[in-house]
Amino acid sequence: MSVKIKTLPKSEIEIEIEVDPKTVESARAEAVKRFQKEVKLDGFRPGTAPAEKVIEKVGERAVAIETNDLAVKLSYVEAVKAEKLKVVSHPKIEIKSDSPLKFVARVAVLPEVKVGDWRKIKLKKEEAKVEPAEIEAVVKNILKGNATATEVKNRPAQKGDRVEIDFAGSTPDGVSLDGTQSKNHPLVLGEGNFIPGFEEGVEGMSIDEEKNHPVKFPDDYHAKPLAGKEVNFKIKLRKIEELAEPKLDDEFAKKVSGGQKNAWSEVEADIAEHLKSQKNSTAQQKLEADLVAELLKIATVDVPEILLDEEVEWMTKDLKNRLESGGMEWAKYLESLKKTEEELRKEMRIEGGKRVAVRLILDKLVAEEKPELDEKELDAAVEKEAARHPESQKKEVRESFAVGTPNRIRLQHQLKIIKLIANLIKTLS
Repeated sequence: MSVKIKTLPKSEIEIEIEVDPKTVESARAEAVKRFQKEVKLDGFRPGTAPAEKVIEKVGERAVAIETNDLAVKLSYVEAVKAEKLKVVSHPKIEIKSDSPLKFVARVAVLPEVKVGDWRKIKLKKEEAKVEPAEIEAVVKNILKGNATATEVKNRPAQKGDRVEIDFAGSTPDGVSLDGTQSKNHPLVLGEGNFIPGFEEGVEGMSIDEEKNHPVKFPDDYHAKPLAGKEVNFKIKLRKIEELAEPKLDDEFAKKVSGGQKNAWSEVEADIAEHLKSQKNSTAQQKLEADLVAELLKIATVDVPEILLDEEVEWMTKDLKNRLESGGMEWAKYLESLKKTEEELRKEMRIEGGKRVAVRLILDKLVAEEKPELDEKELDAAVEKEAARHPESQKKEVRESFAVGTPNRIRLQHQLKIIKLIANLIKTLS
């Protein structure tokens, strides 16, 4: 096997490889074996059919394609090891000739990363302080969620009532407006969940009463056709329910805690602790974001174009999956942005470049600072991953993270990065 390496801009290289004929022979034998296992021939069990019959069945071209594919993969890995190349992306392969088999692999290599004196970075940790008003807001929601409703028919609707209404909107001159109609719509008066001024029109109405009530939509309303518009609503009141909130006593404490708390003071203490935990988590996330931002300021990284392309591709697929799981079509999303996919991908390259740069910077610091990680921590992380799978799959998951496997090496590096960030934050804040 002969190997020639050409250096390209942006920390990329081209590896030109002429594959050894013996490697091609071995690859062809392996290709035929694979087809023998897959191809069904009358009179032969899987894997026992003669090679010539299998080749005749699938065709010489299919065997040649599989042979080249295997030979290229084997030769590429061998070349990377022999030349001690620190590749950081998947190679882009181009076959130059079949006989002899020659190909070029374009791949990104670890770029030079220069990180300034990170010890001069100053991080400010925010104190996680819970205000009484925050606890009161949570308690208010708990009371609202546990309120009992009693239907009333002998009085008009008032603030605090839960009502059901029919409504339909139209322009001042009587033209019906799409998206402004609903039947038996639930509404708690006074919560301000509707357009400003709408709920006030319902207050004072009696069962089966109908009225017209004009409302001006806010100028920044999300539905642009209605923003800033005057709309006349025809409203009919269908139902009134009086809501009664429970008392904040020990009995209620047992109910909302599932029997875990015996006094309301314990529930409030639990709420305060939960809010504090949330604030601590938010503060930690901000510290990590601040650290990353400061590292980007003092580091110099020449982000390989291939890595950036891969990152943008991943970001696009991830966004598509999240949109589809939320019930939104990709085409409609692009339409709402008034952008093409190409334009969106171009914008993503800015964020994608930062993400790749951050990973390279952290990799550099892990190599320099060498955060300690023992096997027990690694084993615990593997068990955590196994716990996310059904019992029948746990053994297979553990085996996939066995000592020396790529999964374990990758997980080990991820944990070292987490530990590195924790150590840096502890030192700098």
